[in-house]
Amino acid sequence: MDEAPAPFSHQCRVPAVFQWEMVRKALRAAEEGVYCWDIDSGEIFYTEQCMRTMGLPITEWAPNIFTEPERCIHPEDLHFFVTTVQHYLERPRSSPLRVEVRLLKLRSRGWKWTRINGLVERDAEQKPKRLVGMWVDITRRKMADLHAMEDRDLFRTLINCLPDNIYYKNRESRFVIANEATTRKMRVPTPSDLIGRGDDDFFSPEMCAVSRHEEQEIMRSGQPVTNRIHHETWKGGRDTWSRVSKFPWYAADGSVKGIVGISSDVTELVEARARYQRIAAQLDERNRALEKEISLAREIQQALQPLSIPDREWHHSDGSTRCAHFHHVYLPSTGVAGDCFEVFPIGAAGLGMIICDVMGHGVRAALIASMLRGLMEQVSNLADTPALLLSSLNRQLFRIFSQANITMFASACYVYLDLDKRRLTLSGAGHPAPIVLTAEGRPLIPAIPRSPALGLLEGAMFRESELKLEPGMKLMLYTDGLTEARNAQHDELGTARIMQFLHERSPRNIREMLDISLACMHNFTGTTRQDDDICLLGVEYSEE
Repeated sequence: MDEAPAPFSHQCRVPAVFQWEMVRKALRAAEEGVYCWDIDSGEIFYTEQCMRTMGLPITEWAPNIFTEPERCIHPEDLHFFVTTVQHYLERPRSSPLRVEVRLLKLRSRGWKWTRINGLVERDAEQKPKRLVGMWVDITRRKMADLHAMEDRDLFRTLINCLPDNIYYKNRESRFVIANEATTRKMRVPTPSDLIGRGDDDFFSPEMCAVSRHEEQEIMRSGQPVTNRIHHETWKGGRDTWSRVSKFPWYAADGSVKGIVGISSDVTELVEARARYQRIAAQLDERNRALEKEISLAREIQQALQPLSIPDREWHHSDGSTRCAHFHHVYLPSTGVAGDCFEVFPIGAAGLGMIICDVMGHGVRAALIASMLRGLMEQVSNLADTPALLLSSLNRQLFRIFSQANITMFASACYVYLDLDKRRLTLSGAGHPAPIVLTAEGRPLIPAIPRSPALGLLEGAMFRESELKLEPGMKLMLYTDGLTEARNAQHDELGTARIMQFLHERSPRNIREMLDISLACMHNFTGTTRQDDDICLLGVEYSEE
């Protein structure tokens, strides 16, 4: 060893003893440990750093890691270490030995990652004579590498499990990273088959130009693009749609490396929306045509309802003139209504009043209401006997519903006024009884025997009740759209509130009676909107 060349410049001659003292100090200060293994004798020399790595003081004995590796090399690394050293010694080469293993700390029984380097010295016959080298503790670097590898694995697992397409592109818009979903979208075998390729390998030139311009602008401005619906035109003519978000991809020093993209296929949604828009346009066109038909039906229905009902007078033999004054309100909730009414003369001194409410709303109810008007003309010969008139209407309506195989019904209230005998005769078919104001202004509800609605039972029986006519008496027929109106708390108006309202305001004539009843409804509901058809028909009796 003393014959080794001096490691100093030839301009400064230093004694050999002093030179090796400096080498020893340098070895103690260095992080690397130096070893020397005499292969023939099996002896090995460790510097202090080697011993420290093995967790031993310099004065203690330590095993030879090359001849007794099982005592200090991790079991998982043992075969790799022995094989690597053996191959290195058996095959002459100029490159040094390099191997990374977990080395046992002999006292604490912990493990340290260690990189072992070495250079073999051979004799004239190329037989290995001595292995000299160094090792260094690389635990921190190795653990950092393992953590980085684990992070990469977690990142790769995460993006591969997500259904969205996730990819990274460099500044030339070439793929750098892509997940499995992107691979399936681009129809390539593996994510690595995308690396280095760009949009021009898959999409039309027009789309590539748009995408490239967009990505250049993102890298220039740093402003992302989020949730943009993107029309994709592929080579070969295939069209798809995606919801795309792109963000700038920054390096650790803040420079832009490229872009990060996230996209999801929304082709089915876009195509479904286009179909729905076409269907909506067709429905809109049909609705406009239907609205025209409903508008025409409304005009016809309103034309059938009288604008006003003329008074009916009867001059009695005692010299008095007995008169019936009428007023009505007709308010459909939709274009056409299922409510209807009729007032018609009967003989010289009689009058018939009927009000009907067909189940439901709209066109179907309006058709049934029109049918009822026609049926009433056929039974006009029974107009002076309310119970018989309703019975006949019920039978005919039941047969029509049965033949059409539909379940429908209509409620009705019929009143016969006999001016000669000063008498009201009433009969009902599942309809609310009228509200009567006496000559003194006292509201009451006449008792009408209960009977089923029209069209439900073919053999249903209807009965009558009578009420004496007095000068100043007022009577109001109505449909349930009035009394079943609800307020914000979903409470119904009912007849009691209307009667109390009428009693407090004492209407002077039949027009005021109907107007006050509507005002009561609007005050109760707090709105002018109505959910059901409303029909009011009133009569006031007077004598002169």
